[in-house]
Amino acid sequence: MSRDKSLTLEALRVLDAIERRGSFAAAADELGKVPSALSYTIQKLEDELDLALFDRSGHKTQFTPVGRLMLERGRQLLHAASQLVADARALERGWETQLTLAIDGIMPSSRIFPVLDALSKQTDTDIRLAHEVLAGTWEALETGRADLAITPLRKDTVTSPGIKTQFLYRETFVYVAHPDHPIHQENGPLTEEVLSRYRAIAVADTARFKPPLTFRLFDKQSRLTVSTMQDKISAMKAGLGISSIPLGWLGDMLETGELKEVSPSCRETTNVVLAWRRDSMGKAKSWLIRQLPALFLEQNDQAVPHNG
Repeated sequence: MSRDKSLTLEALRVLDAIERRGSFAAAADELGKVPSALSYTIQKLEDELDLALFDRSGHKTQFTPVGRLMLERGRQLLHAASQLVADARALERGWETQLTLAIDGIMPSSRIFPVLDALSKQTDTDIRLAHEVLAGTWEALETGRADLAITPLRKDTVTSPGIKTQFLYRETFVYVAHPDHPIHQENGPLTEEVLSRYRAIAVADTARFKPPLTFRLFDKQSRLTVSTMQDKISAMKAGLGISSIPLGWLGDMLETGELKEVSPSCRETTNVVLAWRRDSMGKAKSWLIRQLPALFLEQNDQAVPHNG
């Protein structure tokens, strides 16, 4: 007989129960067995593996170091087996085992936390938030790296067939710099030539295959490229350059004087949408497609005061 045949999930459950309950008798009571049945299971396991899992020399039976290793690694197997069953049952009911949502750097992820919390009460589907930028967000969706995407949809955006979009909100970009930045001393119109004299701070496009996109960058303009919107804001606060920042990220930085708007005439707006492929539609994906627009509609209503 192969020595690994005795290493069953049932034997691992016995080891787990003995450690948690503190004795063979208490473990047997939990498992609905008599103590002799557990003793037989452990003895058989030790004989077939040719390993001593328990030290029986003292007053109380104790795990040996080998037994402790079997217990700890065995619990990982028990958890994996339990997760496998749960995933299979969820999939049979139509819920995906995992789902990836790509979020463009234009938006803080915290805006969708209420919906993710509500989803967790519906299913055990594992959710992965993937942070992408510009063309990288669309590429993640088109190549299957993401199941859903929250991303700007500009007039020149070309989407692949089979991708559907739903409007979420309009984002405003504000051209800002450190209050002491010399651009604030410019008196004339802020033309492309003027703006090009100052270094721009940009977040790198995360596209791997699609041509990278840029936003409000000029050919002759020097630039500092960072990986995240948080790094971009930090560089702006340090006075390293100028750039457009979404209002959703600015918070009260204009009011507190951490950053200063270069000119209101430089403001731009763009639509932010939820995008998805229509080739596979599980329950979690369908649920998010319904609930995310509702969340942003609620947030937009709260942000805009209504006239009584």
